[in-house]
Amino acid sequence: MTIRTNTAAALNRAPADRLQLVFDAGPTMSMWGPLLRELRQSLTRSGPFQSVTVAVLKADGTLRGRQGEDDRLVTLVLSDCSGPQWHPGPAGERWYKTLRSWARVRPVAVVQPLPERMWQRTALPGTPGSIYAPAAGAANSALSFTAYDSAPDTGADSIPVPVLEPASPWLENWFALLGGGVEVPAAVAFIPPALPAEGTASLAGCAAQELVLRFRATASPEAVRLAGYLAAGVPHLPVMQLVHRSIGTAPCPSHLAEVILSGLLRAVPGRPGTYAFRDDVASVLLRSVPRSSLARTVALLRQVEPSMRRTLVSAEASRLLG
Repeated sequence: MTIRTNTAAALNRAPADRLQLVFDAGPTMSMWGPLLRELRQSLTRSGPFQSVTVAVLKADGTLRGRQGEDDRLVTLVLSDCSGPQWHPGPAGERWYKTLRSWARVRPVAVVQPLPERMWQRTALPGTPGSIYAPAAGAANSALSFTAYDSAPDTGADSIPVPVLEPASPWLENWFALLGGGVEVPAAVAFIPPALPAEGTASLAGCAAQELVLRFRATASPEAVRLAGYLAAGVPHLPVMQLVHRSIGTAPCPSHLAEVILSGLLRAVPGRPGTYAFRDDVASVLLRSVPRSSLARTVALLRQVEPSMRRTLVSAEASRLLG
């Protein structure tokens, strides 16, 4: 990633601010560790900041790492906005209270590693429009947002937060916004004063065939293909990453993220990244995998089972192959 800072607003602002880069360590984020390193290196080398420090957002909504409170601090959160701390519940209440307190007094933005077409599935979907900062270093509470189409129903006292792709044009627009006195294109989400009450899972009663059809209707071709192969193994994140690497020369984490966030899986007790397919979903997915390809994937998993000291092949794949 190469970040350019040759806009007048960015150059006029550098290097007065310190950047606090917050990495979401929720259960779906471990695949984005390389992006964190790349983003930190690029912002340290080329971003308009005096320094870059990293803090960690935990799944329970608490933070680990140094947290500054001075008026020259800018916060950038790297998150897929999909973990428990982004949804109603104790973790969400804790995290949104912190996020809102920051956005009232300083510039805050979220870098979303998922492709923009997937944002509607997350807690911060983002509305496209233009955003204006009245002064350099203006807090989010002072920003003005105009939606391109219909304005979102944000409720009273909600605070706008820019949502960015991890790409130079998006970051450069945010740098310009930090300089103040400028209007830039942006996708913006809103932080409400309070989270709604916890809801019930809407997918629990759906039949497997319906869940798979819904997924295939919106997912990328790469994610659709990957889902079938993942059904050959137990859907724990290290196993899924192994399978993903085995079927592509340059696996893209967003394709795996599409499967994890699709509703085909549910989190189960265990280490972060431990999932199970919903009832009968694995059997439906495996129908799309050629038998010879399935056999190769199962052979790979059985080859590494001794080193991982557990069964990695799914019961559905074992039955299909006899």
